[in-house]
Amino acid sequence: MTVSVVVLVLAAGMLSLAVPLPLVDSYLSNQVIDRVSSQVACPGALAQPPRVTVAGGPLVPQVLHGTLDELRIAVPDATLSGVAHANFVATMRKVSQPADNSTHVASMEATITAAFKNLPAAPGATMPQFRRAEDGGLTVDVVMPAEAAENVRAKLFLKMSLRGETVRSTPQSLRIFGQTIPAAQVGDLTGGVRTERLPHLPDGVAYKSIDPRRDGLHVALAGVSTTPLASLPTQVGGRAVTYAATGGLLGINTSAIGVPLTIFTTPVLSGATLTLTPSKVHILGGDHATNDPIAKLVLSQINSKDLSRTLPALPAGVTYRSVSVDSGGIRLTIGGVTVKPFSALSQPPGDHPTVFGAEDGFLTATQKGGSGDATPISLHGRPQIRGATLDISPKEIEMFGVRFPAANVLAEVTPQQTTFPLQKLPANLAYDRVEVLPDALRIHLTGKDVTLAKGSLTGGGC
Repeated sequence: MTVSVVVLVLAAGMLSLAVPLPLVDSYLSNQVIDRVSSQVACPGALAQPPRVTVAGGPLVPQVLHGTLDELRIAVPDATLSGVAHANFVATMRKVSQPADNSTHVASMEATITAAFKNLPAAPGATMPQFRRAEDGGLTVDVVMPAEAAENVRAKLFLKMSLRGETVRSTPQSLRIFGQTIPAAQVGDLTGGVRTERLPHLPDGVAYKSIDPRRDGLHVALAGVSTTPLASLPTQVGGRAVTYAATGGLLGINTSAIGVPLTIFTTPVLSGATLTLTPSKVHILGGDHATNDPIAKLVLSQINSKDLSRTLPALPAGVTYRSVSVDSGGIRLTIGGVTVKPFSALSQPPGDHPTVFGAEDGFLTATQKGGSGDATPISLHGRPQIRGATLDISPKEIEMFGVRFPAANVLAEVTPQQTTFPLQKLPANLAYDRVEVLPDALRIHLTGKDVTLAKGSLTGGGC
């Protein structure tokens, strides 16, 4: 990248005899600048010519020794490592040019500065927005396509409560990417209160509680179902009957051979069967025990099946507890806990099935897959140079207003491009580090005993 030693030495010797030294230095400086400019890049490779500054004191002694103490080169607009309009600045010390037209540099430091606006986007992806973070790191705002979230798993925790015969499930928190977030903070993801109708219960019986457990929803219900006397059958064994309650017994009023009578019965439960068991018969003005001949004669006219009925089926775990009778009717006490399988819960709308469960007293709704929409995310990290690769892999990924460890997110999300190859450098010249500026990335290079071929700045020879 410096001048031809033989030509410049002869020129320096001749000029030093003919003109004052300041004019010689000026002439040689212009010659060096022209020569270096032609060495930096191949013809037509640069949008603007490089700026070259010769330093290190008087130029004639340096030329006579065949080594320039210091050269400073600035290329304001070059395409480097695939980034257009990059800025290149280098300081080279002890610069000489061997006979093979290459340039030897004892040591050099250089920087490549690429403005955020010029950094390329991956093919088919939206343009990322780069910015410097307050801590000096790099923040990259990108839009994650919907298909990138197909493997995301989210678990929603809901608190269940009863309102009449309606179950209300209210979001409490969302567990995603290893963190649990309050539902209020991610309302767009958790949705609102979900409702589910339970089967209708008889009057007097109500749902008391609902408790999600590992084997399903434990629904407790209790109450007293009353059958009014007026709604009891008006025919028993082909005879017209009426009813009256007295002293805890149900009296069945009818007649036989034209004689009015009352059969007093005790309601008895056996599982889901209610039986009216005769206790006595009132006829001809007196009460007769069931073993009395008159009572036996009356009861023989009654088919015992007509005094039994099967009660409506109850959910598993719920039973008829007791029965009693008074003027209001036959009262059946009902109670128990039924377990409703999670599979009975309605699936929310969408293409991704929800798996329900229970954890810590909450109903859980686990779903795999994203919402189906593209999601804005921000990548937070510190760029690094790894060999000849620029690595902007994030330490944290921010979405929904929450920062997650990047490793947790990337375990489920198809990653964005975060590594970029840098152009090959000559031997002994290496990428050193990367610095985040307010509006650009600055990559530092350093090297010792470096040999530069013509055009090596732009990634190759001419």
